[in-house]
Amino acid sequence: MDARQSTEHAWPDYRAPLAITFATSVAASSGSSLLYPVLPVIAGDLHVDPSEIGLAMVAFTSPAVVLAPIFGVIGDRHGRKWLLILGLLLYGLAGSLCGLAPSYAWLLGLRVLQGIGFSAITGLTIVLLSELMPEEREIHGQGWKVVIDRMAMILAPIAGGFLAAFSWRWAFAPFLFCVPLALAAVLWMPETSRPSGDTLRQYFAQTFFAMREPRLRTAFITSFTRFFLDYGLFTYFSLFLALRYGADAATAGWLVAISSVGSIVTAISVGHIHTRMPTERFLIVAFAASGIATFILPLHPPIWLVGVAVFIFGMANGLISPLQKSLLTRNTKPALRGGVISVDRVVQQVSKSLAPAIMGLLLLVAELEAVFWLLVAVSLIGVVVMAAADRRRSAGLPASH
Repeated sequence: MDARQSTEHAWPDYRAPLAITFATSVAASSGSSLLYPVLPVIAGDLHVDPSEIGLAMVAFTSPAVVLAPIFGVIGDRHGRKWLLILGLLLYGLAGSLCGLAPSYAWLLGLRVLQGIGFSAITGLTIVLLSELMPEEREIHGQGWKVVIDRMAMILAPIAGGFLAAFSWRWAFAPFLFCVPLALAAVLWMPETSRPSGDTLRQYFAQTFFAMREPRLRTAFITSFTRFFLDYGLFTYFSLFLALRYGADAATAGWLVAISSVGSIVTAISVGHIHTRMPTERFLIVAFAASGIATFILPLHPPIWLVGVAVFIFGMANGLISPLQKSLLTRNTKPALRGGVISVDRVVQQVSKSLAPAIMGLLLLVAELEAVFWLLVAVSLIGVVVMAAADRRRSAGLPASH
C-alpha cells in the first residue's frame, strides 16, 4: 500500500507529515519575503550600492536554475524524505549564518548555500501534498497551501521589518527554525516516492515530449512573467519607499504584507470563479491588473494609494498562481508531473534571478522609477501573450479548464 492510499484509512496518522510539508512551504517562501524590507538596511550598514542590493536575491535564486531539476529527478527516482531533510538543514543553517556575515561578499556566499538548500525543497511540497493526501482531498490541500503561503507572506515582511529595527542581522535568525523542522521530518515524514521501472533516458524522453503541449508552454510563460513581476517589484519596492517616502523597514513590511492580503482574497475565491471563463482570459485580466498597479507607483501617489496599488498587484498574483498550477497539472500525465514541475521550477528561478539583475543594470543608467515602467511593459507583454493563447484555444484547442 502506498502512502497516498494509506491516508484513506489512516488520515490522523498523516497530520504530522502534512504539518511538516506546510511548514516547509512557508520556510521556502520566507527566503525572499522575510528579507524584502531588510534589503535597504543591509545596503546602508554594509555600504552596498543600490544597484548591487538585488544580488542578495540573485545569489539565493540562481542555484535552483541548475539544481532544481536535478533534485527533482533524485526525489522521483531515489526518495523524497532524505532530500527534504538535508535540504532543510542546509537551508536553515546557511540562512541563519547570513546574520553573522562580516561583509556583503560573505552574505552573498551564504545566500548561495541557502539557495542550494532551497533548490532541494522548493518542488517537494507540491509533490508531497499530492502523495500524502487522499485523491479526493488533494485539491483541498493544495488550496490550503496557497492560503498558508500567502499568510506567511503577510507575516514574514512584518517580522523582517520588526527585527531589522533592532539589527538586520536578527532578520536571518528565523531560518534556524528549519533545523528542528528537519529533525521532525526524520521522525515523522514517510517515504512517499514510488519509482517506476523506466530508465533515466525514458524518463527524460517522456517529460520532453509532454512539454510540447501548447498549454504547458503557456504555463511556463505565465510562470516566468509572474515571478519577473514579483521579484522585480519587491526587490526594489522597499528601497523606493525609503528614498521617495522616507519610510522605515517596518512600514515597508506592512505595505508588502498588504500585497499578500490581496493574494489571499483571490486565491480563496478562484476555485469558485474559475469555471466562468477560460483560464487564458482570467490571466489576461490578472496581467492587466499587474500593469495598472505598477503604473501607479512611479507617479509618486500618496502612501495610502501605494497600499491600494500593491493590494491590486497582490490580487493579480493570487489569481495567476493557482491558474498557472492548473495549466501545469491538468495538461500533464500524472506519471510525468514531477518532471514537468521541476522544469517549471527552473523557469521560475531563471525569472527570479533575471528580474533583480536586470533592474540593477537598469539603475546604472536610469532613475529608480524606471523599474516600475519596465514592469508595466512586462505586464502588457503578458496580456498580449495570454490573448494570443486564448485565440488559439478559441480556434479549436481543448479548453484548459
